[in-house]
Formats: sequence, C-alpha cells, structure tokens
Amino acid sequence: MATRPITDESGGQRLSGLLNLLRGIWLLRHAEVIADLGERRLQMQGLHMLRTHAPSARIGSGVRLLAYEPGQFQLGEASTICDGTILSFGDDAGGRGRIDIGARTWIGQYNNLRAGGGDIRIGSDCLISQFCSFVASNHAHARGIPIKDQGPAMDRRGVTLGNDVWLGAGCAVMPGVTIHDGAIIGANAVVTDDVPANEIWAGVPARRLGTRS
Repeated sequence: MATRPITDESGGQRLSGLLNLLRGIWLLRHAEVIADLGERRLQMQGLHMLRTHAPSARIGSGVRLLAYEPGQFQLGEASTICDGTILSFGDDAGGRGRIDIGARTWIGQYNNLRAGGGDIRIGSDCLISQFCSFVASNHAHARGIPIKDQGPAMDRRGVTLGNDVWLGAGCAVMPGVTIHDGAIIGANAVVTDDVPANEIWAGVPARRLGTRS
C-alpha cells in the first residue's frame, strides 16, 4: 500500500523566507538599491508621522510625500487618502504651502495635490475621484525672463473646497479657485473660476450646467 510522504509546510516556508532574505542581502551590493531603500525609508517615516497625528484616518502606503515638513499637513478624522496620490508642499524657490483636509473626506487613487506657493484646503465629506490635480500657484510669466526662473504669480494663489464637494475623475482645479459647499464638478473639467454652492459644472474651462435638486 502506497503512502504519501509527510511534508513539513512550515519548514518549506522558513526555507523560502531564508532564500528571499539572502537574495535581498545580495542585492545590497548595488549602490542604487541602497539609495532607493533610503528614500523609501524616509517616505515610510513621513507616512507614519501623519498616521500618528490622524489615527482614525487611512493613508495608503503608496501615498507620496514631496518636501513635507512637520506642521504643513492636517487630516480630519475618518478621512482616506488612497495609494498613488502625491502630496507636494513646494520648495523655497517656488514657495511652500499647507494641505488641510477635513473629516470623512475620500481622496481616490493617483491624485496630485501641489501646495507650492499657496495652501490647499479641502472640507469635510468630500469625494475626490482619481487623477485630479489641485494647483495652488502658477509661474509668473513676464517677458524677457525664462518662465522656469520666475517665482509663483502672486495674484491668484491657493485652492479651497467647501464641504460635500464631489469632483469627477481627471479634474484640474486652478490657483485662486474656491468651490463652495455641495458643488459637483464633472470628469476632466478644468476649473478656473469660483463655483457657487450646490451648482454642477463641467467642461474646459468649466461652466455651469445646473444645480443639485
């Protein structure tokens, strides 16, 4: 009578884990791997700091922080920021800014919040779909000077969303814009003017289509 061999699954798992560890150690001979691990470690530390200050919020491990410094970010209770989203806080040349997000707001995957030169403020109970961009400042563009060498334009800065705002996928919200409570913005819209409360806007540039019933 044939018998089936008894396999030690836990032993196989330990062996597999050891082999993976040895492969990882072997990769450490590459300087670019060390540099990448250092960058990842800094990102993990930044995300851990944000989670510590907002324990009821959910921040995906794939959220990317650019030029973050303590005190530049506030996240309300029970809010969510999904993987792939970039939170950029600017630099000394273009100006720095804050990002404040209210309670119970959901920010989907692969959004781009760029607070350089101005603040981004998003209210409570908002829904931000995927691939949206918030641009807090534009470059100045006087003639005779390369645009890349000019600082942020000072006339229109910052982006503000009220409470209960819904942005469809692919929206871009330009500097100086306020989208008031309850407004809805259609997918792929480019918002260049303030949007009154409870209105529905869409298009490039975005224009009023109607109101919430």
